[in-house]
Amino acid sequence: MKEREYHLKIHSIGRFIIAMIVIFLSSIFLILEKLPRTDNEIVSIAQFFSVFITSLYLAHLIGMGKAKVLLTDEGLVHIWQRKFILSWEKNFKIPWNTVDSYVFQEDRTFDSFIINLTNKTRYKINRLNVLPIKDDFKRLVKDFPKLSNEYKNVLASDNQTQSIKKGESIYASKSFRWVFYFMSVGFSVLVLTKVFNPNSETTWIALGVLGNGLLFYGLMIKGQKKNN
Repeated sequence: MKEREYHLKIHSIGRFIIAMIVIFLSSIFLILEKLPRTDNEIVSIAQFFSVFITSLYLAHLIGMGKAKVLLTDEGLVHIWQRKFILSWEKNFKIPWNTVDSYVFQEDRTFDSFIINLTNKTRYKINRLNVLPIKDDFKRLVKDFPKLSNEYKNVLASDNQTQSIKKGESIYASKSFRWVFYFMSVGFSVLVLTKVFNPNSETTWIALGVLGNGLLFYGLMIKGQKKNN
């Protein structure tokens, strides 16, 4: 079969978070120390969002690596074109007979494509989804289910081949649902406390952020139930 090639921009979530925190806090400190104080709320909000967006973009660059992924008759080949900072990972190949299942998993900040292997390890690609990134990630996610099985079938007869199937997302797990239910109860308590005690230290902005997050994960759980 014809070899397929995908150029990907992969993110290290740990490196991204560390870079985001360091850059954001350092920028806030410099603003507070070096710039004159202002009582204008609009200026303060503009400064905050400027720092946040700049920190997000720089953390994206620091936490990103570039790789070329090949789908070949022998397996999936991962070739680094730019490794993560302080990373010594080598290029590698995953034979098709070791691939068990795949999962595409959406999140609020990162999308992940996970390939589960028969030895209980996994190959995982994380990509930031809050910035416009041009690469072949979506094309790989779309092509992999069909092409992986076609490549695998080339290696063995039908009675020897076990198909590479779609795996279970974390949103379908019982443990995640229990965490979601627990967080929903806690959120409800905070909302009721704020309603009956307007002087509560919990702000409506904070409740809005929490509520938005719960809504997102609730929709993910509902989507998994519908798919099942």
